[in-house]
Amino acid sequence: MTGSLLDVCLALLLIGAAAGTLVGAESEAAAAPDIGASSRASETAETLAGSTSAVEYTLVSAGGEAESDGATASPEAQRVAHATLAEHLARAAVRSATVDGSAPSPTAADYRRGVRRTVADAIGSNTRVRAVWRPLPCDDFDGTPRVEGAIGIGPHPPASTSVHAARFTVPVAPSSDSSDSEHTNTEAAGGVAARTIAVLFPPDRIAAAERGDNAAERVVRDRYRRIGAVLGVDAVEALDRGGPREANRALAAALADRHAGTDSPEPSGEPDACGSGDPGRVTVVVRTWSA
Repeated sequence: MTGSLLDVCLALLLIGAAAGTLVGAESEAAAAPDIGASSRASETAETLAGSTSAVEYTLVSAGGEAESDGATASPEAQRVAHATLAEHLARAAVRSATVDGSAPSPTAADYRRGVRRTVADAIGSNTRVRAVWRPLPCDDFDGTPRVEGAIGIGPHPPASTSVHAARFTVPVAPSSDSSDSEHTNTEAAGGVAARTIAVLFPPDRIAAAERGDNAAERVVRDRYRRIGAVLGVDAVEALDRGGPREANRALAAALADRHAGTDSPEPSGEPDACGSGDPGRVTVVVRTWSA
């Protein structure tokens, strides 16, 4: 199995070929003056969307150590991911996802470090880039994200400086291979919850990772174990019993039950800080300022 295919097996999401379209400034930077197509923020966003790079990394076990034979990481744990910079940001954000404030899995730590280094080398000084995945509306009580993955590169701008900002989205999509029975279960479990779990665990890629890729299989099982524990589901047992589709159905049902009614929140006149609750999009925000 080639290195690029191994990375696809582990990616846990499928990112569309296009990195997205610039759509303006994020709400936190919307008040900044001179936001426009000619700003350095927009130019940086275009660089992220159009530039490709290879990120080398090592799979990390649940204990936070590189999968290794002795002191040196085994060849099967060493990977190279090829993608645009925006796609790398989106992958890192989704792989870092937490549910209801749970601790993120350490299995993506080395990939995140590689993405940070690669993006930092590509952007200028006085630049902040942040990618965020929030597939569900915020919690009704305290406004915190129910599911969130994020990665940030660069310093925060000084409070007193003029900031330029640009935002674009990177499409992420689960496997398109779904049976009729799975469509029925998706409707019963809640569409947004099912799509969220499918982005985290694309069943076709999970199945491929479990066929002869021992390092990737350990990472996948750890991610199932951690999210299942938060949702009160033995996802690993479901995985062993019926494969990734069975495990995904169990997780989606539990997520939908926990956050029943969040697919269509009541309008309150205030925008949801978590966005529209779209599992299929990672938002990338670029902010730049003068020295």
